Amino acid sequence: MKSRSIVISIAGLAAITLVAGAAPSGAQSPGFDAQGCGWYIVLGCSKSRVDAKRQLIDLGGPMVGGGAGSRVINTSDFDGFRGGFYCVADGPYVSRDDAGSVAWIEAVPDAYVKRGC
Repeated sequence: MKSRSIVISIAGLAAITLVAGAAPSGAQSPGFDAQGCGWYIVLGCSKSRVDAKRQLIDLGGPMVGGGAGSRVINTSDFDGFRGGFYCVADGPYVSRDDAGSVAWIEAVPDAYVKRGC
C-alpha cells in the first residue's frame, strides 16, 4: 500500500506542474503526425475497462500527464496495439522522442512508448 501512495503523490505533483503551466524539460506539443498516428506512453493495461479506469484514477485521474494527458484507450481502436485491452496511456505525441521525454517512468517503472494510429 505504501508504494501506491508514492505513485499517487508523484502523479499529483505532475498535475500541479501542468496546472502551473510548467512542462517537463524537452517535452513537445502533443499530436498526431501526417498519417494520423501518434506515440503513446503506455502506463498499464487490463482486459477490464473498470480496472484500467481504476488505475487511471490511482495515477491522478484523466488528463494528468506530460501535456497530452492520460486516459483509458481501447486498444482494439488503434492499429499498432494488440486488440482486446484497455490501457492507461498518455498521448498522442508527434515523435517517440517527445513521448520518451515525459517523466512517467518515475511514477510507473513499467511504462513504455508505443506508436498507434
